[in-house]
Amino acid sequence: MKTFIILILACPAVVKAEQLWFSGVQEIEASGEVLTANDIAVESYRLAYSGVEGPWTLDLGLGLNHYGIDYVPVLFGDSLRLGEETWQGDIAVTREWNKEWSNTLSFRGYEGYADYRSVWIAEFYRQFFGAFDQYAAPNPSGYAFGVTTVWNYLPSSGKAELNLEFGRDEIAPGWSFNPEIGEPEADLDTLDTVNGGLRVDQAINGWLKSELAFTARETTDRDPRYSIRNAWAASAGPVAIRLTGGYSEEAPAFDASYGSVQIEWNFLPQWSLHSGYRLYSDSGEIEASGFNAQAPELDSSEVFAGILWDRGDLAISASIGFLDADYAELSEDNQFFGNLYQDREWWSARFAVSYRF
Repeated sequence: MKTFIILILACPAVVKAEQLWFSGVQEIEASGEVLTANDIAVESYRLAYSGVEGPWTLDLGLGLNHYGIDYVPVLFGDSLRLGEETWQGDIAVTREWNKEWSNTLSFRGYEGYADYRSVWIAEFYRQFFGAFDQYAAPNPSGYAFGVTTVWNYLPSSGKAELNLEFGRDEIAPGWSFNPEIGEPEADLDTLDTVNGGLRVDQAINGWLKSELAFTARETTDRDPRYSIRNAWAASAGPVAIRLTGGYSEEAPAFDASYGSVQIEWNFLPQWSLHSGYRLYSDSGEIEASGFNAQAPELDSSEVFAGILWDRGDLAISASIGFLDADYAELSEDNQFFGNLYQDREWWSARFAVSYRF
């Protein structure tokens, strides 16, 4: 919360500085989100800026994630409280060539663990192999470059977007003991990923819109993962409903499906409420780093609700949610991770403020 307050206080200074740079529409947003269970808490804070100058648009973002974990080993080791922070930054420059075509170049990077799961696994291997001279503490980080082309084939009613991205991640590797040399060895610690996608937005009529997206991703030592997502949005007076469904598949044995429904109600000129429900199911993760820390099958459901006040230049929103995550039983070769992949009930809360000038 302290970090979020600092971001809010920084907004006026950023606004004053950016007014000297751009003559078009500008927007700044500060947001904070907390996701917590009985033994894990994830805090996320972000400050974002967007400015327009003629055909050019600049987007900047700075974020901080804090992971707090009660680490409890299954069979051996020490129980302790883990705390890690990850800084993230991104920049994107968009050039609008005409009413139909535009291109975006983007870069993002981070320093620290990508998620709470990586923090837990890294601590497990530190306690298991940390006494050996060959052990090296992880220093995870990553970056990605991307390019996007947008074609407004029917201005204001039809749009196609093609994107391609290359990323490299230095991860916290798994460790195993090699009996032939009598020493522990680290598994793969660098992953290269190529992402590509095509998304089409189409307004069917004045009250119905549709979105269809295809993505493909290939990561080092893994087969490509293919995904499809379809979303529909319909409105009638002050009420709107959104339906989304998707499916992913990766050889040799991964598949995932998900769906959601969300209802929005503009009950006053500047006020709106929304609520929704999400379902997710997968067959268990495929781990690229070569160790036996794969997550088993997962089924989860989430209910959420929020409120938005928007007067045009200033918008404030808040939301809460409850997520129930249920894992299948662990296999014999990853019993050590039983306290990581346990069933949990998660609560989430998010608050955001944006100002356009």
